[in-house]
Amino acid sequence: MVPRVILSAVALAGVLVSVVMVVVGLPEATPAQTVLLELSSLPLSVSVAAGVWLLHLSAARPAGRRSRMVLSGAAATIAFGLVLMAWAYLAGPRDRVHTGQVLVWLGLFAALVVMIRRQPRRRSTRFALLADDEDDAGGDGEDDAPADRDRTPSL
Repeated sequence: MVPRVILSAVALAGVLVSVVMVVVGLPEATPAQTVLLELSSLPLSVSVAAGVWLLHLSAARPAGRRSRMVLSGAAATIAFGLVLMAWAYLAGPRDRVHTGQVLVWLGLFAALVVMIRRQPRRRSTRFALLADDEDDAGGDGEDDAPADRDRTPSL
């Protein structure tokens, strides 16, 4: 399916962009490098959102009323976090960027929990030890006899 391939590519690209942002912004010598480090979790957020959408595509159970409520709350939390981050860079104190990132990650976590809950259930396999019955030993029972000390083994 094309959407799955595209979503997988978006997830991979988000991880790569985030790593590049950290590597480029690591010295923090300029204000641009500081901004790169502060915003390096956003591409990872996009990757997780693509993963959540992939889980949605493979969900077997429909979203119930509670799931829709949690997903609506998660979307509102993510939107508020993004608005808070934009406001922090445009007009407010820059310390609010981290609060916005935490809100985005909390919303993604809530959506992830709902999508994992909607996945098909796996059949559980139970393993048990069987009782060792003497009747079930099989064969003629010669293997269980003690070794004859008078015979020399053949080489």
